[in-house]
Amino acid sequence: MSATIPLFSGTPTVVDLVSGPTNQSLKSLHDYWQSKRGARIAPPRSAIAPEEIAVELLPNIALLDVVGELPRFRIRLFGTGLARAYGEDVTGKYLDEIDFGSIASEVSARFTEVVRKCRAQAVRVQLSKQKERRYLEYERIALPLSQDGVRVNMILCGFAVTRMWH
Repeated sequence: MSATIPLFSGTPTVVDLVSGPTNQSLKSLHDYWQSKRGARIAPPRSAIAPEEIAVELLPNIALLDVVGELPRFRIRLFGTGLARAYGEDVTGKYLDEIDFGSIASEVSARFTEVVRKCRAQAVRVQLSKQKERRYLEYERIALPLSQDGVRVNMILCGFAVTRMWH
């Protein structure tokens, strides 16, 4: 696309916390997570069945392992739609090894908040990847998972990419 197109309507890279997802697929994923959660703080990973998630959303799912007390986040699964939008498959990498431009610390802080509060979180993101000049706008929901019912050990994320170019 032409370089004269403004990157974004506001700050070039931003993470906005929102009260809940607006995208219908992300709302459905949140409802699904709620149904698996029941009275627990969060469902375990074993309660999440890919075949029960809308097929159109599966390419836009990510699964993050929560590692350590700080914590650090390792990408266990990065859907094919996400890899295409982001420009690479980051499966197996840690969040702090990924190019999030100037919002890297804020992205990590948002996931840390999901772990600490054990609460679903929806955000809208405008991202400018520094190295390859790729621009993304997306909505993301992060849903905590807990194997032991006490602490969050994984995060299930659904993404709805609304705009991208490079």
